[in-house]
Parts: sequence; C-alpha cells; structure tokens
Amino acid sequence: MNFRPTVRLGLRTRFLAAMLALTLVLLAGFVYAISGLVHVIENQVFYSGLERHAGELSALYERYGYIPDLHQPGLKTWVVPRGETADLPAEVADLAPDRPREVSLPDVPYQYGGLRRDLGAVSLYVVMDMTPIERLEDELVAVGWLAGLSALLLAVLLALWLSWIVIRPVRALAARVGQISPGRERPELKKNTGDHELDIIVEAFDNVLDRFDDFVAREQAFTEDASHELRTPLATIMSTMDLLATDASLSTKAQTRLTRARTAAIHMQELVEALLLIARGDANHDEPPVAVAPIVREAIALQTHTPEGGGKHKAEVVLDVRAGHQVNAPGSMVLSVVNNLLRNAMEHSGPEQIEITLDGSHLSLRDHGDGMTPAILSRVFDRRFHGANSRGYGLGLYIVKRICDRFGWTIEVHSRPGAGTQFDLYLLADRSEGHDTFNDNPSIYNSDLK
Repeated sequence: MNFRPTVRLGLRTRFLAAMLALTLVLLAGFVYAISGLVHVIENQVFYSGLERHAGELSALYERYGYIPDLHQPGLKTWVVPRGETADLPAEVADLAPDRPREVSLPDVPYQYGGLRRDLGAVSLYVVMDMTPIERLEDELVAVGWLAGLSALLLAVLLALWLSWIVIRPVRALAARVGQISPGRERPELKKNTGDHELDIIVEAFDNVLDRFDDFVAREQAFTEDASHELRTPLATIMSTMDLLATDASLSTKAQTRLTRARTAAIHMQELVEALLLIARGDANHDEPPVAVAPIVREAIALQTHTPEGGGKHKAEVVLDVRAGHQVNAPGSMVLSVVNNLLRNAMEHSGPEQIEITLDGSHLSLRDHGDGMTPAILSRVFDRRFHGANSRGYGLGLYIVKRICDRFGWTIEVHSRPGAGTQFDLYLLADRSEGHDTFNDNPSIYNSDLK
C-alpha cells in the first residue's frame, strides 16, 4: 500500500498561498519584460549606433581611400586586406560580414561590440565600447529587483490584510458557535455575517442545531419522566420487602430469597440513578458533602451479606480506613462506583482476600484473583465489554468511568495475569494525596487508564 502524506492547509494559509503565487507569476512576467526591454535597448541603441559608425567609416574609406583618425573614445577600427586577419585580435578576426555581436579584446576588462564590413578588396572592422549599455542594463536589472521585491512585500502585506478581512466573519462565527451549550439559549449565528456564502453555512448550522435542540429536549423530558416513574415503584418495592423481612413466620429459605430480591432491587435503584445521571449530561457540584467511609462499609455489607456474594467462593473483604474524606456528590453515585468495583473484584477474586484502603481522597481496591491481560486491560472501561469469564453485561466498569468523568474523579486500573488487579479511585482532581500501593511490588505489571 502506497503511503501518501496529506498536508492540511488552513483557509487563511491557502488564501495567502494563492496571493503569493499570483504575485510570483506577475513578478516573473515583470522580470521577463525587463529582460526584453534590455535586449531591445541593446539592439536598437548600441548595434544601431555600431552600424551607423560603420556606415560613416565605410563612406570615408570609399571617398578618401583611407580612414582618418577621428579620435573617438571607445571606438577602434581596422582596415585589412580581405582574408588577412593575422594582425587582428582573435574574436575580431572571427566576425562575419554585417553581423554585429559582442567581442572581447585582450587585456580589456569590459565588453565591446564588433562589426565587419567588406569594402571591395578590403575588410573594415569596427568595435565599440559597450560599457554605457552594460551600466544601463545593470541599472535596469537593479530597478527590476527593487521593484519586484517591493511588489512582493506589498503583496504579502496586502494578502495578510485581505486574509484577515476574509477570515474575520469566520472567526466571529466560530466564537458564536463556541458559546453554544446544550440546554441553554442559543446565540444568534446569522447576526452580522455580511457574507452571502457564509450565510449559507450559518443557515445549515442553524438547521442542524435546531434538530439537536429538539433531540436534547426529548431526551431531557424522557429522563425526567423516567426519573419519576422508575423511582416510585422501586421505593415501593424496597419498603414492601423491608416489611416482609420483619415477618417472623417466613422460613429461612424465604428469607434468603427475600434478601436476594432486596439486593437486586438495591442494585436496580443504584443502576437507575447512575444511568439517569449519565443521560442528563450534567452534574450538580453543589451537593452537600457526604462521608466516603460509611458508603464503603454499606457497599461491603451489600455485597458480602448475600448468598451469591463473592462468586463461587466467599471472599473476605478487609477495609482499612486510614483517613476519612468527604465528597460533594450524591451518596448514591459514590455507592454505585464502590459497588461496581467491589462486585467486579468479588466475581474474579475467588476465595482470596480483597483489600480496600481509604486514605483521604484515595480509595484503593485490590484483589488477588486471575488478573487481566494487557488486551483486556486496555478495554476494561469500554461499554458492553466483558472478559470471557465475566457473568455481567459489560456495564459496571463503564458506569464507573462515566461517573468519575462527570465528577472530575480519576480511576486507574493496574493488573497482570496471575497477579490480581487493583483499582485506584482518586476523589479529587489533585492526586497528591493518593498512594499507589500496587507499585510497591515492582514485579507486577502496571498499566494506567486515564
């Protein structure tokens, strides 16, 4: 497969490039015109002057039989028998009849123009100094370069100014689009664009945003209705099961089934709260502070005091509270995170001990189960992803990650096949209080998912 690198240029860069390309084309044409002008001057002024001198000298020779000493500076003449060029400079001797061209003379640094004219049995050679023409040519070239560079500089400045004018309404539109936030009043995009083509883009934006607003309104209405309609029957189920639990006539088997049903209802309530929070797309950071340690103890009680707690083998959960911490978030969200992490650990730990450490804002949960391969570890927080031995639907850790993202918490996972897994939850944006106990053992694989 051939790899073709793609260079992406911005609108302003493309505009500047087009302007500079046009300027360079015009500059090239200007240089070509200057070169042609110099050539015309050289032919019309110098060579016509050379032929005029040759004509005058030929007339003098034909009249007097010799050429008098005219004492004209920069003009040299030779009259020799035709074909006898031994006494002439080499380039002068090579001149063809009536065909002027540039020639060089020995020990002369500047250029001459030469012309040969045959007069019967003799040949007249005339050479004339081209220094004035060369100086004029240099001056014209210098003027051309100065004018070209000035034009290039002026074109760059003009292109920058024009590009700013062209891009200004686009930047203004981008600023107004950047102010758009779901659920808030939308700023008017078509205000003062002043550009017909840009108005077409703005109109398309408005149509798309109208559809987005309708969609968001429907979703918000649904989540509000679902929040009310689902919480009420769940609360009824929970209160009914609490009343049934006080009935002493229930058998041990019925009590076990009731406990299992109550745990499932709690899980459902927790899942509904988490999904509604994710669907609403906002997080209220003005919640009253709740202590984390009691919530962790509640999660441990919920997961270990059920018949299926711990999977096939009951796992012992050890809690070490080194320093308490409070978070400004709903307690149900903290419980949902800890519940899902603990449920995942109990499902994969087997009979091994599960260690939970709360040290200020850092909550660490470590099991000694089978661990995860790097391939699984890289996708552990993906929606609907679960390992081969998982009995869930792949939503637990996905919900954990979404809740953490919503409240600005950080969740990391460290694992290696055969060495267990550790989840580190940082309940503050500043992780300086956290301690990575998993890394105390350098032989264990470490992989962070930010």
